[in-house]
Amino acid sequence: MLKEVWKTRFDYMGTETDVQYIVFGSVLIPALEEALSARDLSSILPVCAFLEDVAEAARKDSYLESLLRIEVGEWLGGAANESLLTPWLGSETKRICRYVPGLATQRRELQEKQEKRSLASRLSAFLKQFRKN
Repeated sequence: MLKEVWKTRFDYMGTETDVQYIVFGSVLIPALEEALSARDLSSILPVCAFLEDVAEAARKDSYLESLLRIEVGEWLGGAANESLLTPWLGSETKRICRYVPGLATQRRELQEKQEKRSLASRLSAFLKQFRKN
């Protein structure tokens, strides 16, 4: 079934054989991000339960483990609304994804500070140049 959806909706992306990676990265994670933004617990809980089921199955399947670690684990490292998500992630999901509580929040805060500094430094340089003229 997923391959048919792939062929009709995502064929423009080439001949990717690992459809699962595309489904996780292009469907599941965006749906979870949207639910987190809306604080929609009725959507967050089933996705987290699904991820935990996959994580449990990944104990015996290295392919699933890689899928979770790459698609979910990397996303968790910078996820918005991390504090809303953390209580609902299962322990096996956290373990496989090598989840570090608070890391995404710290990364996002650091990035925001760097962007502010960058904008501030550019404005400062512009104003100095403007004052010289």
